[in-house]
Amino acid sequence: MIHFFQDICSLKKQFLCFFLLFAVPIFSQNNVTGSVVDISSKPISQATIQLKDIKNDQIFAFSFSDTSGNFRLVVYKKGLYILKISYLGLKSFTKEIEITNNLLDVGKITLEENKIDLENVIIKNEAAGMTEIGDTLRYRIEKFLNGTEETLKDVIKKLPGLDIDSQGKIKANGKEVDKLLIDGEEFFINQQKIATENITAEMVKNIELIKNYTEFNTIKKNNKSEITALNINIKEQFKNKLTGNVSAGAGDNKYKVHATLFNFSKKTLFSLISDSNNTGELSMNIDDYTKFTNQKEEGTIGETTFSKNDNLPRFLTIGNNVKERSSYFTGLNLKYSPNKKTQVNFYSIFNSVDQIEQQSNTQFYSSNSGVFSNKDSRFSTEETVFTNSSIDIAHKPNEKTLISYKGFFSGINKTNSIEIDNNANQLNNATELTDYTFNHQLNFATLFENNRGFTFSLKQQILKKSNLLNIKSNLPFLALNFENNAYKIIQNSDLNKNNIDVNANYTFNVKKTANSLFMESSSRKDNYKSTEKQFSQFENDVVTENSIQSFGLQTKFKFSAKTTFSSALSYSRIQFKMDNSTDTKWLFTPKISLKTDFSSNHYIKLSFSRNIGLIQAENLIPNSVISDYRTIYSNVNLRLNSVSPNNQVGIDYFYFDNKRKLSIISNLSYYKATNIISNNSSADAAVNLIQYQLAPFENHFNSMLYSEKTLSFVPFSIRASASYSSSSKILFSNNLNQNLKTESTSGYISFISRLRQTSLQFETGVAVSKDVYKDVFFNNHITILNPFIETSFKISNTISFVNKFSYKKISASTSSNEIYQLSPRLRINFPKSKVELSIIAHDILNIKNYEQISLTRFDNFTEERISQSLTGYYLLNIKFKL
Repeated sequence: MIHFFQDICSLKKQFLCFFLLFAVPIFSQNNVTGSVVDISSKPISQATIQLKDIKNDQIFAFSFSDTSGNFRLVVYKKGLYILKISYLGLKSFTKEIEITNNLLDVGKITLEENKIDLENVIIKNEAAGMTEIGDTLRYRIEKFLNGTEETLKDVIKKLPGLDIDSQGKIKANGKEVDKLLIDGEEFFINQQKIATENITAEMVKNIELIKNYTEFNTIKKNNKSEITALNINIKEQFKNKLTGNVSAGAGDNKYKVHATLFNFSKKTLFSLISDSNNTGELSMNIDDYTKFTNQKEEGTIGETTFSKNDNLPRFLTIGNNVKERSSYFTGLNLKYSPNKKTQVNFYSIFNSVDQIEQQSNTQFYSSNSGVFSNKDSRFSTEETVFTNSSIDIAHKPNEKTLISYKGFFSGINKTNSIEIDNNANQLNNATELTDYTFNHQLNFATLFENNRGFTFSLKQQILKKSNLLNIKSNLPFLALNFENNAYKIIQNSDLNKNNIDVNANYTFNVKKTANSLFMESSSRKDNYKSTEKQFSQFENDVVTENSIQSFGLQTKFKFSAKTTFSSALSYSRIQFKMDNSTDTKWLFTPKISLKTDFSSNHYIKLSFSRNIGLIQAENLIPNSVISDYRTIYSNVNLRLNSVSPNNQVGIDYFYFDNKRKLSIISNLSYYKATNIISNNSSADAAVNLIQYQLAPFENHFNSMLYSEKTLSFVPFSIRASASYSSSSKILFSNNLNQNLKTESTSGYISFISRLRQTSLQFETGVAVSKDVYKDVFFNNHITILNPFIETSFKISNTISFVNKFSYKKISASTSSNEIYQLSPRLRINFPKSKVELSIIAHDILNIKNYEQISLTRFDNFTEERISQSLTGYYLLNIKFKL
C-alpha cells in the first residue's frame, strides 16, 4: 500500500509538471480597445462591453470599462462583429466592426441619456453600491471596503446580503451559494473556502450575484435552473499573465509558508496553491472533504450505512482540540476552453496532516446495575495523507447536444497510535487505514424540437477500504481469554464495492405540463472481510449483490403564473442476493412539491419525499468485529432484504427586497424513518458490546430563521439567525428499548457597520447554543455563550489593522471553563513595492495550551472530553507579490 501512495505522489508530480506547462499557452490575440464617456465627456465606469457574432448574436467577448472609461476585448479570430456598449440609464451603442489586424481602436464612444422609464425593468440603487438587472445583482465593491481587506473572503464578508460561515461556505441572503465563478466561468469546483482565502482583494474588480445560473455542461431549456452563482470579475492588470504571491512567517517555534500562482486568461484559468505550517491551520474542512469524497449523482434508491466517527479523518472532527498540528497542502486547478464548444475542468489536491492530542475522557454507560463511568487519559499521534483528483470534460457539438465525461479519484491513508491509561492498565491502540474510491460517468444529452429531450448516463463506482487494528495491553481486556499472557489484538478488515448504474431519461411537454420518463438499472456488489490472528470469532466474509430496476414519471405543472406543482413518481424492483438465497421487493418512492413565486425574490415552497434505505454488507456481519480496546460490534437481526422507508416534509420561505434592504429566509423540515438501523448495547467495566438491531422509528425536526436588514437612518446592518432541532430515536440497552431525545438550540445576532467616508469597519454580536441529551439513564447538556467583536481600521494608505476578540463560556453537565481569544494583525504595504509586511498575533491570550470541554452523545454512551487545545502564536510575515 506504501508503494501505491508513492505511485500516486509520483503521478501527481507528472500531472503537475504537465499542467504547469499546459496552463500558459501562447495565443494569437486580436485586441479591440476604446473608451466610454457620457454627454459631458465624463468617463463611464462599469459599462458593459460585448462583442457579438454578426450572424447569430452569439457573444464572443465580454468586459467592463474601468474607472477611466477604457476597455479592452480579446478575440482569437478576425472578421466581422457587432460591438455593443450599454450602461444603466443610458442608450446602448451598437456598431458593426471588422477586425483585420491584431489591434483595433474604436476610439471614444459617447452614450446618450435614455428617456425610457426603467422602473419596472431595473432596480437601480447606485448610492447603495448595488444594481439589480433581471437575475443579476452587481456590487460596486469599492462602496463597501476600507482598504484593510486582504483576501476575497474579507471582501465578501463586507458586502450586504453576503457572508461566509465558519465552514467557509458562501451565503447569499442566508442561503448557500451553489457555484463560484471567475469571470463568468466555473472554477474552484467544490473549493469555495480555498478560493475565498487565496484570491487577493486587490485582484477583484466587482462581484455579481446571479440567480438561475445555467452551467456550460447542461442544455439550456426554457425553465429556470434555480442555481445561485457568485461571479468574481478579475481586474484587467491581473489577466493574461502569471500572478500571485509567496509569503513566509516565523515566530516562537511556529512557521507558515504559503504560495499562490494564478493565470486568468480567455481560454485558460489556472491556479496553484501551496501551504505548509505548524500553527494548526487547515486548508480544508468537513464540508470540503465530504464534497471531494462523495462526487456521485443520487440514484433512485437511497443507501443507509451505520456510520461511526472514525469514518472521517480525525483532524477534521477534532477541530482545535489538539495539542500540536502541522499540515502541508497543495492544490492545482485548471479550466481550459480550447473553443466555444469544449471545456475541460481539472483539479488535484494533496493534503498531509500530522497532529498530537492529549485528553482526559469520561464515558457514562448504562448497565443492569445502573449508570457507571469509565475514565481514561489519552496521548495520541495521527498522520493522515489525503489526495483527490477530478476531471470533467464537456463538449457541445451544438446548443442542443452535450457529451460529457466525469471522473474522480479519492484516496486516504491514515495511521493513528493512542497511548491509553485506563485504571491500572496501559494500552496502545494503533490503526492503519487505507481507503480509495474511483468514480467515473459518461453522459449524453440532446434536445429536440418543442423542448423534447433525451439523456443517457453510464456510471461506475469502485471502492476499496482496508483497516489494520493493533492493540497491545499490559493486562487482559475486552473480556477475552488470551493465551500465554499475550495481550494483543491484530485485526484486519477489508471492504470492496463495485456499483454500475445505467440511466435513461426522456422529457416532453404536454400543454402546460413538462414531463420526464426515466428508467434506471443498477448492479451493486459488496464484499466485507475481517480476520483476527488469535480469535476466530472475529472472522467475517460477507458478499452481497443487489440488482435494482427503477422507472417513473416526473411532471411539472403551472397552476397559474405564480404557482407550480412538481412530482416524481417512481417504482423500483430490488433483487437481493446473499449466501445463495434471493428475495425481491417492489418499492414506491414519490416526491412532490408546490411552489408559489410571489416575485423573483419572494417565494414559498412545500415539499414531500419518500426514500428507501438499504442495508450495507459491513452491517451484515455474522460474527463480531473489534472497534477499540473496550468496544465490540456484532449483528442481531439485520438482513439484506431489510429496507428502511423514510418520509420527509419541508417548508421553505425566501424573501429579498433590494430597495428595502431586507432579506428573510426560513425553513422547517420533519423527517421520520421506520425499521431503521439502531443498536442494542450492554456495558460493564471491561467491555462495551454493541449489536446492530432494527428499531421501529427515528424522527428529526429542524427549523431555522435568518434575517438581515440594512438600516436607512444609521449606517448599520443587523444580521440575526435562530435555529432549533430535535430528534428522537429508539435504542436498546440490555435488550430493553429506550427513547433517546436530543435538542439543539442556537442563535446569533450581530451588528455590521456600513460606514462611509471612514477607515473603520466592525462587526459585533453574540452567539449562543445549547445541546441537551435525554434518555432514561442520562440528562446531559452543554451550553456555549460567545460574544465577539471584529474590527478593521485603515491607519494610513500603507498601514492597516484588524483585530478579533471573543469570549467563550462553556458549561457542561459536570464541568465548565472560560476562554478569552484575542487575534490582532498589523499589515504594512510599501508603496511602489512588491513587498508586504505583516505582524500576526493569533489567540495571544492563550500562548500556552489551554483546556477545552466538549460533550458527545453516542448511541450507547455519553462522553465528556477535556482536551489540550492549540496554543496561540506570533508571526512576522513577509509577502512577495509576483
